[in-house]
Amino acid sequence: MAKLKIRFVLNKGRRGAPLGKLGRISEQAEKFLRALSKDCGVDAKPGEWLAADFENHSVQFDAEFQGVVDAGLAQVFERSIEVLADFDPDRDGLNGMVRDSTALEYAKIGNLIDPDEEIGLGIIPHRGGSPKWRAITYSKAQSMRSRVEKPIPAIGGIQGVIHSWVKGVGHPYIQVRELSSNQLVKVLYGRSQHSLVADAMEEANTVVLVSGECTYDRVNRSIVSMSLERLKKTASLSPDDFDRIFGSFPEFQPEDDLDDAS
Repeated sequence: MAKLKIRFVLNKGRRGAPLGKLGRISEQAEKFLRALSKDCGVDAKPGEWLAADFENHSVQFDAEFQGVVDAGLAQVFERSIEVLADFDPDRDGLNGMVRDSTALEYAKIGNLIDPDEEIGLGIIPHRGGSPKWRAITYSKAQSMRSRVEKPIPAIGGIQGVIHSWVKGVGHPYIQVRELSSNQLVKVLYGRSQHSLVADAMEEANTVVLVSGECTYDRVNRSIVSMSLERLKKTASLSPDDFDRIFGSFPEFQPEDDLDDAS
């Protein structure tokens, strides 16, 4: 069995650290460590990552997970931190274990420091030995965040119900509420496709299959927008069917349709 531990060094070469900055960095570090723990198969609850072994001058401390984990998981955890710390957005990809949302939480730590600062990161081997030192810098954090948050162009499709139709604008579109996620997806269409959309809108609660070129949000793992290529109607939902589907989303609240005046 093993322990998860990583060392942080803040304000290196200086005395202490501003309390406000220390608090923000510590809070974000916990968010990152909890996300990475989850990626590695460790369910870390709030408060289970503890700061310990403080040293003065610059602020140095260990972040320790209070549970005990399998040695294999500890090794995966350490390797995943190395992947993030050594990440080159122009060359590297993530290791398949680390989610893009976790990489974003890591990058947010670097966004909390000044451009001329860095945070020392000591990756402590679970089998003992000296830490492997890396640095979190503002510039690397910005590069990682830009890479992770950049939407991916793709070809895709969704199934859902047309939530609203906006046609009195330069680029008309419909918003489709996807059945599997309850997310709204903006679907742009051309003037020549107006009749296709109008036909799909004739009956309320008609389920449509929509496909085309889209932008994919890698952090939220969802389609953000789409350019309509194909639209196919399926069976309409009865009021009871509609309530059963969207009633499974406790936070779902019907919204007033957007102005569809041409």
